[in-house]
Amino acid sequence: MTQKHRLFALALAAPVLFVPACCARPDFARAALNAASIPAMNALHRLTARIPFPVAEPLALLLTGVALWALLRAAFRACRSRCLRPLRGWLRALACAALPVVGAFALFWAPACAQPIAAVPQTDDGRLALLCDALIGALNDAPLAFPGPPDILARAAEAADMPGCAVKAARYPEWMALSRAWGLFVPLTGEALVDAAEPVPLLPFTAVHELMHLSGIADEGAANIAAWNRCLEAGGPFADSARLWALRYAMGLLRCRDEAAWRRTGQKMKGALARVYAACGGDIEPRHPRRLSLIRGDYAALVGYLAG
Repeated sequence: MTQKHRLFALALAAPVLFVPACCARPDFARAALNAASIPAMNALHRLTARIPFPVAEPLALLLTGVALWALLRAAFRACRSRCLRPLRGWLRALACAALPVVGAFALFWAPACAQPIAAVPQTDDGRLALLCDALIGALNDAPLAFPGPPDILARAAEAADMPGCAVKAARYPEWMALSRAWGLFVPLTGEALVDAAEPVPLLPFTAVHELMHLSGIADEGAANIAAWNRCLEAGGPFADSARLWALRYAMGLLRCRDEAAWRRTGQKMKGALARVYAACGGDIEPRHPRRLSLIRGDYAALVGYLAG
């Protein structure tokens, strides 16, 4: 084995060993998160925040385009020479190019994903109905007046108690619509992205939720709970947006458990709330946990937290 091959094997082994070490030792993962992951992601965030458009989008397109161009070029050469050596060379080049990306992702995100998640109590039907009633009562009394997306994104960092941070609107939100994502945190660029074309009442809570990932929270349920607390402290449209999201989760669960109670509860929504609720898509049905996922927990953990 040559010196170059040894260095490549060492660089490949580092992320491969780092991820299991984080999963096996939560204390090691916590130390790595505080000492390396969070500072690195925040440094990248400060760097990319100076750029007015999401860096992650053109970067993903560039990497995809380069990989496809190199593959087609290698396949063409292999067909002409009737030899597989060009394809082997392309695979080696792809591995070398992907290694920094995989290594950075492991460094930034594996410690966050390995953090233990606090257990959220399961709620019974009675508590769930009471939670829906409380959320509907608060929203019926709220003005439900939301500023435009630029103003919401400008105020999101203050609401999240993360001064100096920024939330960006996706330049090409079509990919978010296809993936059914309201927002996304990109560890490799430190960017918090949202789909600004989503209904405006949902945007404040979504923006704060994505910033919670920047603070080192990987679990979606834990990020929802953290965002709820920040939004309620901020008040105004951020609190209304948080209650609206929580109501959508709670009503979705109630509908699955007791449809009669769900119908009675839904009739308590008054004019403005009923219109906003319908415009935002209504209930969110409970999702089955994905078996293959780096992120544990689910968004609806917020319901158990509030009802419990």
